[in-house]
Amino acid sequence: MNRALFYLWWTLLRRRAWLAVRSLRRPMTGCGVLYLLALGGGLFYFRKEECFGQILRREVAVGGALVMLCGSVFKGFLERGLAFEPPDLEFVFTSPFTQRQILVYRLLSQYVYAVIQGVAFGAFFWPHLRHPLVVSACLILFQAACFHVATAAAVWGGSISERLHYALRWAMLGTFFLVGALYLKAAWEITLIPALVRSPLAQLFFYPAASVPGVAASPPVKAWLASLADRGGFALPELLGPAAWLALFALVAALSLWGVLQLKANLFEPSLSTTVRRAEARLRLRQGRPALGKGSRARSREMPGLPLFRGVGALVWKNLVAARRSRRELLVAFAFVAIYTIFLTALLWRFHQLTTGPGPASTPEAAKVELDFHLGVAVFIGMLAFFLQRMFPFDFRRDGRHLMEFRSLPMAPLAVVLAELSVPTLLVLASQAGGLVPLLIFGQFPWPWILVFLLGYPAIALGLNAVWNLHYLLSATRQATGKAQSASAFGTLLVVALSFLVFFPAGWTADHLRGWLHGSYGLPASFGVAVAVQFGVDFLLILALAELLQRSEVGQEARGRGP
Repeated sequence: MNRALFYLWWTLLRRRAWLAVRSLRRPMTGCGVLYLLALGGGLFYFRKEECFGQILRREVAVGGALVMLCGSVFKGFLERGLAFEPPDLEFVFTSPFTQRQILVYRLLSQYVYAVIQGVAFGAFFWPHLRHPLVVSACLILFQAACFHVATAAAVWGGSISERLHYALRWAMLGTFFLVGALYLKAAWEITLIPALVRSPLAQLFFYPAASVPGVAASPPVKAWLASLADRGGFALPELLGPAAWLALFALVAALSLWGVLQLKANLFEPSLSTTVRRAEARLRLRQGRPALGKGSRARSREMPGLPLFRGVGALVWKNLVAARRSRRELLVAFAFVAIYTIFLTALLWRFHQLTTGPGPASTPEAAKVELDFHLGVAVFIGMLAFFLQRMFPFDFRRDGRHLMEFRSLPMAPLAVVLAELSVPTLLVLASQAGGLVPLLIFGQFPWPWILVFLLGYPAIALGLNAVWNLHYLLSATRQATGKAQSASAFGTLLVVALSFLVFFPAGWTADHLRGWLHGSYGLPASFGVAVAVQFGVDFLLILALAELLQRSEVGQEARGRGP
């Protein structure tokens, strides 16, 4: 390691730490840090609970190691070069440093992250580990080895052709799927391969090659799966002492580092391309524009012939086209929704198995418990809107710089606001529908509850989008009028508070009406009134957005007539 590079890394690390401390003055950053500290403090307080010990089971540890290793390989391979900071291009790349010294300089920050992760792991799981210090050190070394593998994959992926990179990417995904299928079958008895594929007739298509069921039935693989399926807790085997395991992981980390440093591929040209591409994407996101990938082009699309997309509907069509072009954002959002929905569906299925098994007949207390559980799942589905609103930026977040163009359109401000809120609201509702369908199947709610769900989720999504768009429109107005940007911090704090307080009137109404209304329809009636109150609050927020949009237009007209 070059001493000049080490001094540069240490100086930049101290500067980033100081900037991170100074950023706590921002309300959004401060609230996020306080939330993480509160969450970490709560987990640390309950660290001795049995649920933490269940996380350390052998199959969970092996699954986490597979995810870390496979994810590192694939993530590094997709980068096609190492991403540096733009100032590094002017100093590190133009200075007489060797490729090995630059690679070690790039890995130093990742080593710090690995140490922090290992210390946090040891702090949370200390009571459940037989050798906590050794396990934490092994985790640090394994994380460092994953960073080495990701670096090697990034450097090697940037040295091959685009066509070969594309082919190997899909080959990696197929390999990772097979490894994941074998792991799920061994550790959790989950079969991802359909029965039709595993039938004897289907094996004829694989003859004479080995098929996946045949590989899983081979004696070596069966022995490995049997050892993996051991339900014992995670502990260092007595055959190899703690020192031997520590030496083994240290050897793995050292060999992986040696392999990275022995790479003969060119580091500079792929890294330069990746760094420039990352800087351009970061700049576009800061300006409110979509981060287009390399070689991506936005082709023009003609207007549809439906009367719905005429007039103010053209804004809805524009946002739909923007959503269609933002495939990466939609894939990330829908992947999150799929994981969220699968988890809730698994909970519903497990609860259904426990409540419909052989046993005594259902009692009123059991029916109440079942209703409370299903209502809790319904609340979790409603909370999905809080996560998805930031993932669907097809509203004033991107159109804030077009306020002058909106002023020239022959449309009422209220119609413009409704058009801007429609696409993210519809996307949120479409995502929530995936969790609502299994809830209605397993819950077997009467029709009043179904009506409450069908009206309540649009009220939540519309209110949340209206609050955040109020913040986006305020920020865009300040930028258009040339005002200082310091007020945006207060606006961020205000929108975080309003995103929760906007549902307080409906919650207060449901809580008080629940004590007054009795009978089988008393509870859904109280929630129905609360939904009506929430729609009223949403309407007031939309009127506030329209008034703010109109005032911002007037302010811009006055500014244009100024001296």
